[in-house]
Amino acid sequence: MQPERVTFDRRFIAIAVVLLLSTLLVAPLFRGAMIALAIVAAVLAALPRGTRGVVFATMVGLATGVASINLFAIGIFQGPITAEFGWSQTEYAFVTLIGTIVTVVSSLYIGKLFDRQGVRRWAIIGIILFALALISLYWLTPNLLHFYAVFALIPIIGAGTSSIAYSRVVAAWFDRRRGQAFGAALAGIGIGGAVLSSVSQFLIDAVGWRGAYAGLGILTLLITLPIVLWKLRDTPSEVGLGLDGHAPSESAIDSVETRATRTGEPARIGYTATESRRLPRFWWMFVAFLLLAFAIGGVLIPLVPILRARGIDPAQAAAVQGALGLALIVGRAFAGFLMDRYFAPYVAASILIFPIIGVVLLALDASSTTALVAAVCIGLAAGAELDVIAVLITRYFGNVAYAENYGWQYAAWTFGSGTAVIATNRAFDVLGTHTPVLWIYVVLFAISGLMIARLGRYPELPAATRNL
Repeated sequence: MQPERVTFDRRFIAIAVVLLLSTLLVAPLFRGAMIALAIVAAVLAALPRGTRGVVFATMVGLATGVASINLFAIGIFQGPITAEFGWSQTEYAFVTLIGTIVTVVSSLYIGKLFDRQGVRRWAIIGIILFALALISLYWLTPNLLHFYAVFALIPIIGAGTSSIAYSRVVAAWFDRRRGQAFGAALAGIGIGGAVLSSVSQFLIDAVGWRGAYAGLGILTLLITLPIVLWKLRDTPSEVGLGLDGHAPSESAIDSVETRATRTGEPARIGYTATESRRLPRFWWMFVAFLLLAFAIGGVLIPLVPILRARGIDPAQAAAVQGALGLALIVGRAFAGFLMDRYFAPYVAASILIFPIIGVVLLALDASSTTALVAAVCIGLAAGAELDVIAVLITRYFGNVAYAENYGWQYAAWTFGSGTAVIATNRAFDVLGTHTPVLWIYVVLFAISGLMIARLGRYPELPAATRNL
């Protein structure tokens, strides 16, 4: 199956240029957000015209969904909330562990729901409930259990806003351009980091942290919900298209996977979730992503404390973290593009050379300049990870139980990245330095890269003969 020729819509390129130029006019707080939006326009320019709406809807959904809030907004709210309630940093940070545990457990089950019933209805429900949960934090009390309960509930009621849900939509819309589309859609989490960080800080400064939480919820209802209602569809047949934006009759070419029906519905091929979990390759992949997530999470999440411990001042550390966020977006889009053209495991393994370089630089006591290089290297790999999971699942296990299989691999990723920060902080508390644990992460990057590279050739996937 040959990759399709990529063309760029000049209108979107022009929008990207205008957004980039606007960074000269906006306040420094919003420059990262404008650069992120420029990248959005450039990425959409390379997609087939009929598919841009659904990809944009998934980008916006992920940018304002559970993952973005948990990764980027929680840290911004930490200072004002702990100052008002007198909570310790450890008490506040425990909410991240709670969210990780709930996400890991729920990820094993919610994929089956999306495979059976589709995503659109659950995305709409999830957006509404998630927004209401954020608004409810306006009335947060000093009781820690109140805080923990809200963030334990969010991954469940907001499951329709997760990458498990939105990536299933992309898998149903694309085949030849699947890697590129995954990269564009899943870049929404990185875009959310750039935009949410700016918006959250602006709202906190303007109306306080209570008003900021309410404001995020209201913006989700006013912006995300209408876009998802307007553009998100479970399959291209719902808008009269076939895979990759072609007319339905043009989609039935080259491979079993692209032999769609004349209605544009993608052919159901591959293994059920139960069959997939009986394959050794499934668990090989599970362990590889667990190790990779542990290594990335152990550096990415506590990056600022690592830099501060190496004598880099707060302003420089924040700038380095901002550069990492932008590298994450670029890495995600670029990795997807490459995986459409080359063997995906080799692409993924090659990308892991970058975080090895980055973490080695940090372990060697990086200065402000080398820290910037290190952050970009780490961000490129961190941006590629969800694309790799999504692409490999469709190529090795098919689309019959895509969301459920993705949920299992995502659970491995979430557990690894969510617990690694504890290991990093504990190592520093005991040893007084991050250096030994950073060298351990270098080894884990190398091991996970070798494991992914050895997944083997794509199998001939069988046509589905049974229901889930």
